[in-house]
Amino acid sequence: MSCPSLVPPGLRERKKLRTRRAILDAAYPLFAEQGFEATTVDQIAAAADVSTSTFFRYFPTKEDLVFSEDEAPHGPSLTEVLCARPAEEPPLTALRHAIRDSLAQARTQPGALERARQRMLLVAEVPSVRARLPEVMARSDRALAEALAERTGRPVDSLETRVLVGAVLGGFREALQYWATAERDTDVGELVDRALDTLTRQLSD
Repeated sequence: MSCPSLVPPGLRERKKLRTRRAILDAAYPLFAEQGFEATTVDQIAAAADVSTSTFFRYFPTKEDLVFSEDEAPHGPSLTEVLCARPAEEPPLTALRHAIRDSLAQARTQPGALERARQRMLLVAEVPSVRARLPEVMARSDRALAEALAERTGRPVDSLETRVLVGAVLGGFREALQYWATAERDTDVGELVDRALDTLTRQLSD
């Protein structure tokens, strides 16, 4: 798989994205107020002003809704951001800047960072959400590994590619989890930088 082509969405796709956003925007306040398990699909659909069948066309389960942010309905995915980095950047540098660029873009989207915080809390607190995490991680890790392999010329399943992607994304996710559960008042970018600084030092020793 090569880097995705950043083709602007057509009218039909933009309408679908608006519906996805409406459902997401309706769901997270309900999760915060009532809890994930107490919030029903019918309640989310009503708050988003869509039918229950429409909800299920976009999200087969509530857990799919939680992890849909990884499919970037509000902007380019991390893989797309990595693909846009200069080709001459070393792999670790490119990955680090891609994560920073993704965070910067999230700051421009209303509610995106708060949803990220809520998602990490749901992963920590809700067993059915946590159970889906390995599947989601495997999918996102694979996409990023394919983009990195294209940049470096190494096989996507090479040890070097797998270790680099696993280490960087692991550090990124740990920083997000720490931000959501331990240091809510700290800027998430500072925590991600701390995590990546730690990783860079360790990989450079």
